[in-house]
Amino acid sequence: MSWQDYYKSRVMSAQDAAKILQSGDCFWFPLLMGQPSMLIPDAIADRKDELKDVEWITCLTLRPYKLFKPEYRDTFTFVSGFYSTPHMQQMAASEWANFIPYQSSDAGVKYAHRKRIYKRRTGIITQVTPPDEHGYVNLGLDTFYTESVMDQSEWVIAEVNPNMPRTYGQTNFHVSRFTAFVENPNPIIAVPTPPATDLEVKMAENVVALLKDRDCIQVGIGAVPAMISKLLENSGLKDLGIHTEMMPAGTHKLVEKGVVTCKYKKVNPGKIVLAFTLGDKELYDWIGNNPMCEFRPTSYANYIPVIAQEDNIVAINGSIEVDLTGQVVSESVGNIIRSGTGGQLDFVIGAFWSKGGRAINLVPATTMNDTVSRIVPYIAQGARVTVPRHYTGYVVTEYGAADLYGRSEPERAVELIKIAHPKFREELEKAGRERGLIKKKIF
Repeated sequence: MSWQDYYKSRVMSAQDAAKILQSGDCFWFPLLMGQPSMLIPDAIADRKDELKDVEWITCLTLRPYKLFKPEYRDTFTFVSGFYSTPHMQQMAASEWANFIPYQSSDAGVKYAHRKRIYKRRTGIITQVTPPDEHGYVNLGLDTFYTESVMDQSEWVIAEVNPNMPRTYGQTNFHVSRFTAFVENPNPIIAVPTPPATDLEVKMAENVVALLKDRDCIQVGIGAVPAMISKLLENSGLKDLGIHTEMMPAGTHKLVEKGVVTCKYKKVNPGKIVLAFTLGDKELYDWIGNNPMCEFRPTSYANYIPVIAQEDNIVAINGSIEVDLTGQVVSESVGNIIRSGTGGQLDFVIGAFWSKGGRAINLVPATTMNDTVSRIVPYIAQGARVTVPRHYTGYVVTEYGAADLYGRSEPERAVELIKIAHPKFREELEKAGRERGLIKKKIF
């Protein structure tokens, strides 16, 4: 059978594709841009009365699928390793919260353990481009864990979308890898970067001050990373590289201005390595058919030995609170999960072992209108530590940067108090003294 005949034989309606799912199955959605439109998931949701004991694993989900609604919980068990988006955070705060801890690099490995325990038949539903002349579809703007899950799946459904950009890297898969195809042209979600606040601009300035020529950067999600890209445009820095989990907003402008060249990278020289992206149409259009951008699964892009081979890796990520010993909490507010471990620890450890590497952790000095300090004596009860203190490098607030590398716990406490909001510094010094960390008066 030719690939054309195979493809045509597997094209079907969303309702027929939804029937591939059986009771007791586990089905996955990819991240963000790789996730299917509402069409197939809602057809699956419509089968709630005929199915039972189905597990749904999804992360960073943007669309308001029917499956999120309470009336579907008896049939579909929700599992996630990264919340963050509004629909996900509602689930996180509900009785149906079901968080699975994993780092981005080990999602496939962790699921292999889960599949061994629960022995569920597995599937994944992903968006792809139409097949090319050789019968290969392309994953487009997300390769996060899709291939790892496909390798462990008994069935794979592709939503074929001609609006998905075709990208370079580990993105092409022959049609024979798929169980079904549902053709559905639909818009690719574009998310313009929100304007940065004065506080975020100051934090970004403090980060850029720590960068130097030929650094290879990884930047997480948010307004501060977007502002970092903007500041880099006119920073005078040159020959930066990018090896990242997510493509930073504004990357295309940095390449066009010669700030990012990837010329001196040791691993994948001349290439921007990434696992997924989220941004506006201008960014997507630039990434599409661009051989400089190589999408790789996080089993490679976030693999610590790969990251550590690169010189001058700079990992830039945000957090929720940091205690006086340097423990970093990035995924929960007390007992409530807000995001997930993601790739932060992968890149923090990779940067630690990279020659000339450093990790930069971003945390606003306060929250709730300057009434609560985010530099704290103790992490909140129930909080999950994302970065253990022995790997924490720089901590940056709007008041400066604390370099914790090579410092003792008392020295760390002093440096962190210096970048806390001024109104909390004496209080933090007192707490540090009570904790036995601070012996001499600071202020």
